[in-house]
Amino acid sequence: MAIVSSPARAQQAEPQANTFRAKIKAKYAEKRERFMHRVKDLYFAVGCKVLASEAGILPLTSAESYLTFVGDQTIIDTKDESLRQEAMREGLERAAKPGECDYYRRHPEAAEAARRAVAEAAAKR
Repeated sequence: MAIVSSPARAQQAEPQANTFRAKIKAKYAEKRERFMHRVKDLYFAVGCKVLASEAGILPLTSAESYLTFVGDQTIIDTKDESLRQEAMREGLERAAKPGECDYYRRHPEAAEAARRAVAEAAAKR
């Protein structure tokens, strides 16, 4: 009887491990998506001249800040870096479209939030 129950226990442990891995992957993917959205928004603000320069947002958009944001248990792989570069480009491209920067006139709180985030990041350095 003990021999029969051992394989059953081994089979039960595997789905738990897969579930745990899936949860960690999902959490990582969600954090990565939030970071890329922030990068896109900050570069959009730079392109719209809401933020003074690209240099001011580097503490919030750099590869190092990505590691901090998603958790230092990971390393940047080429996919993550290409996603970061794509988010930067998308933010600037959006700002270049006619009328897109009107967003900050309609939502001055968004402009203020971007400025505050950059100022807080600069104060931490």
